[in-house]
Amino acid sequence: MGIHQIVSGVLSFFLSPFNCIVIVVLAAFIFRSARVKKNCLLAALVIFVLFGNPWLLNWYAGKWQAAPKELDRSVVYSCGIVPGGFASPDANGNGYFNATADRFIAVEELFERGIISHILICGGNGKTNDESFREGAWVKKQLVILGIPDSAVVVEDRSNDTFDNALYAKEILDSIHLLPPYLLITSAHHVPRASLLFRQAGLPVVAFPCNYINGRSPFSWTSVIPRPSVLLDWEPYIKETLGYWYYYYFNRNKK
Repeated sequence: MGIHQIVSGVLSFFLSPFNCIVIVVLAAFIFRSARVKKNCLLAALVIFVLFGNPWLLNWYAGKWQAAPKELDRSVVYSCGIVPGGFASPDANGNGYFNATADRFIAVEELFERGIISHILICGGNGKTNDESFREGAWVKKQLVILGIPDSAVVVEDRSNDTFDNALYAKEILDSIHLLPPYLLITSAHHVPRASLLFRQAGLPVVAFPCNYINGRSPFSWTSVIPRPSVLLDWEPYIKETLGYWYYYYFNRNKK
């Protein structure tokens, strides 16, 4: 695990609304001062009211993530690049599609429509509990089962995160002489960070967002009522926002 992953993980933990509530409530029990206890409990209530609000989450998600994209049918992209993370190993090491599997559906559909001529699956094993599972290889098998030619699917199976995805994708595309334009197919909330990393790696990608989990619901008055489950829904957006700005400044300062 690299330093960038550690920093992102630590910040994500302490900036999670749910974790913040747990921390301040625990502090209320630890400190003896009545004033400190009161302020801690008040802070917990404020965090819950704000970040348990479905409307605020949908507003932020709508501002952060990429909007749906209509593609020009006259343009054929030489490669549809799909970052890993949408397939996982079960307890027996067998692969299965997880909650972000819309990436798989999107890339298969785009290939069948003739919008992309090749597919690059970027995914080694971000799940370090099972080193035998290689996401890219498993996903390629599923695409071939659906009738996509083996020769049209390229696998990058060394990476463990999006940073690696971009670096290794650049190496592979250069080695097989697939020239732009490239289509980057990933979850809508992942698009800003992924696009940044792929551009920094030297790949001029056009983003195709999918797998919307928030940010597209119409407004209703009931959406302002705080709900405990919404606290946990902030996690991917906090992670992506922190990751984006970390890599933006980290790679800019390296130049």
